[in-house]
Amino acid sequence: MKTRKVAKTITQELIANGIGWVAGLLSVELLSTFFAVRSWKNAWGLFSHKTTVSADTFNFLEWLVTAVVGFVVLFVVNRLVGNWLLNRIEKEENS
Repeated sequence: MKTRKVAKTITQELIANGIGWVAGLLSVELLSTFFAVRSWKNAWGLFSHKTTVSADTFNFLEWLVTAVVGFVVLFVVNRLVGNWLLNRIEKEENS
């Protein structure tokens, strides 16, 4: 019985970390789609087709977008998993 509980906990943690990792990747990809950092690679924004911002501004936007995307993903996952668990518990109680 204890082994099952440990396996369940590890599985839940792996799923949560995987969802968090995907949310982080989505937020970084979303940000890099619209903005570029001024650097020597793009001649300080002269040859970039994206909006160029300073590194500090990019870091702030990255933090902000990650927080918002993370919150939305957390909310959606909690709703979906919460509803799924409630439905499952109701089915077990009715059986």
